[in-house]
Amino acid sequence: MAAVKTKGENNGFFKNIRFVIYLLPAETYFMNIKKTPTQPPDVLFFYLYNLSERQGVSLNQIKKAMILAAGLGLRARPLTLVKPKALFPVLNRPVISYNLDLLAGIGVQEVAVNTHHLAAQLERQLSEINNHLAIHTFREEKILGTGGGVKNAAPFLGQDPFILINGVILTSIDLSAVVGDHMAERPMATLVLHDCPRFNNVGLDSTGLIRGFRGEWAAPPEGLAWRTLAFTGIHIIEPELLAWIPEGPYDIIHTYQALIKAGARVRAFVANDLTWRKIETRLDYLKIHGDLLTARAEGPVFEGSEVEVNPEAVIQGWASLDEEVIIEAGALVKNSVLWKGARVAAGVRIVNSVLAEGVLAESDLNGGAKID
Repeated sequence: MAAVKTKGENNGFFKNIRFVIYLLPAETYFMNIKKTPTQPPDVLFFYLYNLSERQGVSLNQIKKAMILAAGLGLRARPLTLVKPKALFPVLNRPVISYNLDLLAGIGVQEVAVNTHHLAAQLERQLSEINNHLAIHTFREEKILGTGGGVKNAAPFLGQDPFILINGVILTSIDLSAVVGDHMAERPMATLVLHDCPRFNNVGLDSTGLIRGFRGEWAAPPEGLAWRTLAFTGIHIIEPELLAWIPEGPYDIIHTYQALIKAGARVRAFVANDLTWRKIETRLDYLKIHGDLLTARAEGPVFEGSEVEVNPEAVIQGWASLDEEVIIEAGALVKNSVLWKGARVAAGVRIVNSVLAEGVLAESDLNGGAKID
């Protein structure tokens, strides 16, 4: 795996570049997805019996993280035909920027981001984000999934624990508490869970050990109670886990299942009363804005710079209006999100909908999305 660099760059100059693009080697593009990885017992043995070698790693030494952002976003179409979900604006900021801030806030210094769908657009916008993080992108010519994407970034992630986070969630979680809990217990991985009935499919016992996913459970010892909760998409991972992920497309949940069957500890950090949202669909995206804006002290209408709302236009409920949005006379916007440069023509009604960047709406839209 090599960083892309132009001819004539020297190591000293390249070392100071804050935004680096990694390309996947061609020989891994067409590898088949395997159900179960080849288990490396020597790695597991080392992990279980030689933790004393690594006890010196403290909270502030987690300096690297990875954000998963390569997905196709099929359930959010048509919006994802023009913008990757990680760049969907939430109150006029890309959703991934909130997660970068979350990581920077606990002292992470370098972040890997995997890209695939509309990769160039995502890489370009990441290069413009200034939050004092060094951002490294790993482009996948063939999408590698949650496990394969992490495996592809293994040389960057190195030999210390790291944070892995889904790029399309918004959460209020205190990551420092999660990292501290992981460092105290040192399981192979810690997964943040919470109670969200729509997504409750992770089984855990009363000691906090995860017993399985998606209906595939390893029975807990007799006498231990268990329940199901939802996975937030936030992991703290020991580097030894990377050896359990095969090259090529792969789901990291299969790795966790294999580890549990082998007797390794995969623990839960249960976050109670957690504010957490995930963008799966257009309706999820609208609900995030509705929740945020109806609770906003400044009022339910959020405007970016250079927004023009004609005095004879009407805004009802809530609305998020990105930069350079124009709403003409007699138009109505209700419970909707308008991306940068969108324009609502005179007399047009936009209700429970999303207008993509630069779109001109010349006819009514109710419960939909317009991208051109």
